[in-house]
Amino acid sequence: MTWGFDKLGMGSMGGSVFTPTGVQGGVGTLTAKLNDSQATAHITVNVTTTVNPGNVDTSGFDAPNGGADPSVSFVYPYQDTVMPLRVASPEFQWNGGSAGDVYRLRLSAQHITYTVYLSAPPPSVHALDQQSWENVQFSTDGPNSDPLHVELERKSGGTVYSPISLTLHIAQGFIYGAIYYWELPDACGSGAIKRVRADQPATETFYNTGACWGCHTVSRDGTELAASFDTGFPFPIQTIDLTTTPAQNGAVAQGAVYGTFSAYNADGSRLMTSNDGASAQVQVVDTQNGAITNGSVFAGDNCGEPAWSPDGTKVAAICGLNSWSWVFDATAGNLVVGTMTGDTASGVTTIVPQGGLPGRPAYPSFSPDSQYLAYGRPTYGSRSIGNGTLWLTDIAGQSPKQLVQAASDNLSYNPVFAPKQAGGYTWIVFMSKRDYGNQLVGASRQQLWVAAIDDPPSAADPSHPAFYVRGQENCSLNENAYYALEPCKADGEGCTHGVECCNKSCVNGVCGEQIVGQCIPTNSGVCTADTDCCDYTGAGSNVTCIAGFCEMKPPQ
Repeated sequence: MTWGFDKLGMGSMGGSVFTPTGVQGGVGTLTAKLNDSQATAHITVNVTTTVNPGNVDTSGFDAPNGGADPSVSFVYPYQDTVMPLRVASPEFQWNGGSAGDVYRLRLSAQHITYTVYLSAPPPSVHALDQQSWENVQFSTDGPNSDPLHVELERKSGGTVYSPISLTLHIAQGFIYGAIYYWELPDACGSGAIKRVRADQPATETFYNTGACWGCHTVSRDGTELAASFDTGFPFPIQTIDLTTTPAQNGAVAQGAVYGTFSAYNADGSRLMTSNDGASAQVQVVDTQNGAITNGSVFAGDNCGEPAWSPDGTKVAAICGLNSWSWVFDATAGNLVVGTMTGDTASGVTTIVPQGGLPGRPAYPSFSPDSQYLAYGRPTYGSRSIGNGTLWLTDIAGQSPKQLVQAASDNLSYNPVFAPKQAGGYTWIVFMSKRDYGNQLVGASRQQLWVAAIDDPPSAADPSHPAFYVRGQENCSLNENAYYALEPCKADGEGCTHGVECCNKSCVNGVCGEQIVGQCIPTNSGVCTADTDCCDYTGAGSNVTCIAGFCEMKPPQ
């Protein structure tokens, strides 16, 4: 008899005995195999964890005597925020307490209750250690069917107040990749591009240069970055090889191509760049040698801020820019989309005109399935010095939708899609000058936030409240975030999902070529239809083809 269990964080089989880990709850599937016979059963584990690291007085919390708390309220996270698995442990922040108060913070879902007793003088903040937070996350079964309830009770002197509460939603999927962002040169920032991952509490300096470099993009496979350098005007663009540590100069050196904004095609062999000045144009560059293969993609119209769809078939830009020295200072412009064949665009159409709304469309970004565009509407060019809202449209420009829940602050800019869906959502990273709980109050400082977008985005507002990217440096001005995959893995390297592999195929935990004519295993690619997937069982199947990969439908 051989045994298998699909959620090792919950427990494992030793002989014929199942032993829970005691730290993760949930419902898992146990499989027993004997010769050609197989049977399955579900195992449910409920976990209760209580910690008191500061050894504070816990008396009275089970019998509140003060009624509703008259002053304490959560200021972060936001009510109904959606978070992916393995995101960095959020800092729970609240106002209204006093020095010397003691708290009971409780996180609960169907199969776990995690309680911590603590003291937190104002401004009050507490974050679970990363492993405890992941144990809680992995114990949930769906963002809507099994939400995470958070309660906070306060004891002040001999009075224990009834709890305040909020609800979070844990999407059952990971956001693959890293965020590359520009840390502006100021009292704290270095003027360099930094890298941060959503599950890490610190940034990474991945490329060493003494120059100021900023506006950038990353290839779809995560192996190369293109950036403009402040070493003269017009700005020289240089490519950087991300496959080495530290990163090294790429094939396109400074002096071959000039511009500010750029975008890679699907395989990284081409780069669209836009220049500045009174006649801004978008050109196509060969990334192997820096040769310009098309000097005007959107012929005859001032254009900038280009985007290239993940499938390589569509391009977008802001065109009709009025004459300014810098594209990002242009106060007029329309969002256009065209079909790309080779290095040439055709059928270029305005899908979102400037219209009568505040500001203009700015910085378009294609969704992972190439069917939607996120964009901002800043009120001063495409800069973050005025107000700003976030929007979503399909590539035909039908019924643009404002992402109010993600950006209700009117101080949000530059949305960029993460490279892959996760847990039934797409995800955007953007910058905002909003307060971060009680940690950044009134600073009006650009910081990075991530929000979930329903997939498909059928609601009038398909966005959800955003969460803060903890690893960034909160003393700096952080802009131009670009979400990209890690450098892809070659055949023979270990993997957990095909998105990690250069050829998109992960079979039995190893990147390798997909055999032509064979079905595609779960968590591998490249599929074009549900029937390509080995584990597809017909209508109602739990395994389908999602954005080119055979995957389990995420629980909701």
